[in-house]
Amino acid sequence: MSHWLGLRADENELKHQARRQLCETIALNSTSHIRKQQWLDLQVTSEILVDRYDDLLSIGIRNNFGDIKADAGHHQDLWDDVRGETPNVAGVSVPITLNQRPYGNVELVFRNQTPSLLVGFAEHPLIRLVVFFCIAASIAYTVFLGKMMRVFNRTQVIPDRVRSALDTLAEGLLVMDERGKVALANHSFSQAVDLPTDVLLQSSAQSLPWTDAFDQPCKTLPWAEALDERRMVKERILHLQVTDNIRRIFSVNSAPIAGDRSNRGVIATFRDVTQIEEHRVEIETTLQLLQESQNEIERKNRELEILASRDALTGCLNRRAFFEQFGKLWRRSTKRDHHLACIMVDNDYFKRVNDTYGHTVGDEVLREVSKILLELEETGAVVCRYGGEEFCVLLSQTSFDQAKQTAEEIRQRIEALKLADIPELTLSASLGVTERCHGALDPQALIDQADSCMYVAKRNGRNQVVGYDPNLPSFEQDVKDDAADEAKASVPPEAVSALISSLAYRDVFTAEHCQRVAMLCDVVSEAFMDQGDQYTLRAAALLHDIGKISVPDSILMKQGRLRPDEIELLDRHESMGVSLIETTFGDACLTGILTYRNAHFDGSGRRRDLPCGVNIPIGARILAICDSYDSMVSDQVYRKGSSHEVAIAELRRYAGSQFDPQLVEHFAQVVSESTSEQRTSDEPDTAVQICFQVERILEAVEHQDAAVLSSLSSRLSVYARSREAGIISQAADYLNQNSQLEAVPWEGLLAATNALLSECRKTVELVRENTPQQPHLLAR
Repeated sequence: MSHWLGLRADENELKHQARRQLCETIALNSTSHIRKQQWLDLQVTSEILVDRYDDLLSIGIRNNFGDIKADAGHHQDLWDDVRGETPNVAGVSVPITLNQRPYGNVELVFRNQTPSLLVGFAEHPLIRLVVFFCIAASIAYTVFLGKMMRVFNRTQVIPDRVRSALDTLAEGLLVMDERGKVALANHSFSQAVDLPTDVLLQSSAQSLPWTDAFDQPCKTLPWAEALDERRMVKERILHLQVTDNIRRIFSVNSAPIAGDRSNRGVIATFRDVTQIEEHRVEIETTLQLLQESQNEIERKNRELEILASRDALTGCLNRRAFFEQFGKLWRRSTKRDHHLACIMVDNDYFKRVNDTYGHTVGDEVLREVSKILLELEETGAVVCRYGGEEFCVLLSQTSFDQAKQTAEEIRQRIEALKLADIPELTLSASLGVTERCHGALDPQALIDQADSCMYVAKRNGRNQVVGYDPNLPSFEQDVKDDAADEAKASVPPEAVSALISSLAYRDVFTAEHCQRVAMLCDVVSEAFMDQGDQYTLRAAALLHDIGKISVPDSILMKQGRLRPDEIELLDRHESMGVSLIETTFGDACLTGILTYRNAHFDGSGRRRDLPCGVNIPIGARILAICDSYDSMVSDQVYRKGSSHEVAIAELRRYAGSQFDPQLVEHFAQVVSESTSEQRTSDEPDTAVQICFQVERILEAVEHQDAAVLSSLSSRLSVYARSREAGIISQAADYLNQNSQLEAVPWEGLLAATNALLSECRKTVELVRENTPQQPHLLAR
């Protein structure tokens, strides 16, 4: 620029100096070639230089004698033009010194461009200076005018009345020019972003920290998109961190402001949707949690479906799911006249395994046997854990002979089983096989046929397969009788009778309650147990309250409800009763029923260490239902017994939590109101029980214990009225009334009690003489 204005040296002078310097450089480099007489190299170098520089026309090296030693570019002709002062060429000559003496000259001819008059005028420094100042002034004036117009456009183009009207809007509003600069910001937007209007007018909307829902900077802003694409942008969600504690969410609408042929700016509205978006996020979070909960519920339902249809220990179908599939297979095979075979599997001496090695080993045996049977499911078989150690297998489209062959393979695999921890344990199984062709009319009849064959296999020495034959059922009762005899050997009925008599002497109501519970257990368990297990359950029902023998009379004879400390004492004596039974008989099955009868089916209850679900022995589950039912329907000293319907409804209410729901429904089906009203005690038993109670009353009179006398006499009165013994009831009321006097007439009461006891004993002898002997309850 300084050169153009004439503030620097003339360009022609600079060019002349550069040409002369180039010539001197060539002269200096040529000295060594001349000294060595390398004229060819000097010629080549000169030609290269001529080719390299556009304005260099020729090079010549001439000695003092005028001879040209090196010539590049017709130098002699061009040098003659230089001497002739031809305007379009210019020459430069530099002397060559060799050995400190002049040798000659290096001559260079350059192209010389002669400018026109107009160009010369334009290149005059003064003219250039005037042109520069004119252009600079124009640019400065344009910039100044543009700034003034922008200020005017951004601040004055919108009238004050319009600004005031826009400030009344609830939504934030920005008017921006074509470069995104803020021309107007209403009061709502200024408050929303917590920035004064003046500050906003000095900045652009892009300078605010806009982010998306994931807290990432926005790449494209809606007003920029509206400007670039010349279209309206609606409902774009932007987030703005106003302060450290305040974050706002806006729904932005943008529209371009059209000019004559281009956009003059953009208008954007900002609707604060912070609360709406937060609520939406909360709703989405809630919906997500609900979806997760639904998925979890579906997963749990699938698990519950498996638990409801599968035995937890073995993984085989339970009886409910088994009979559902059995019904479908039966209808299909009957309709299409297909084969349908049934195999009953019973583990031999399983009770001995439990008693010898414990229930843990017994469970392991059942799991290993079930693995063998469950392999048959791959061929379409249906496998069910039918009872404690019994399994039932259905084989569709399988003939009788094929079923017997399959049963024999099962028997051999069970016989080959060995437990790693107890290698000396030998296992075997008895199997019964039948098929629909043998005349079974329904699924249960088919199972009964296979069950009969299984009993015959046991009777014939166990560890064998027996197929169905019409003559086999005669053996079934013999096998069942053997099971009952085996149970009686470990739990003698005489010992049970002695313990029941001791309990009846202490508390006749509890003794009769135990007998009624035993009767109910006998009815309910018939569908689930053989006679041996039924005998054990019957003994457990008779003895389940034997611990009350050691309960003090003050609690045992109390007429009202018991206090918590008294209930705790009863619980303690209940465990003492279990210990008494375990010590007396040493039968693990009997002890297990009494130990687990208070276990809740869902694992709740006071004792969480007890098993739950089907892990509770079935005898304990049946006993719990029968015990609760009889307690509800029986009259107590302090309340009237409930009806059969109310008791059943109460059992169903706690089905699934306290009681086995399947056994509750089975109980409701097999136990009718007439059954519940039956009493195990007949007339001889009633007379004996009254006699027992009068003997206890006599002891209380002899000890002059008014509290015990009152309790015993009131209980005798209730018992006698329930047996329609009116005279005994009146005598008991007389004793009760006198026991509550301040001065009890002990001598008179003693005489009356002795007389009553004498009459009771005579009645007992008379009834026994006229009544045939009844079998004991355990002899059912």
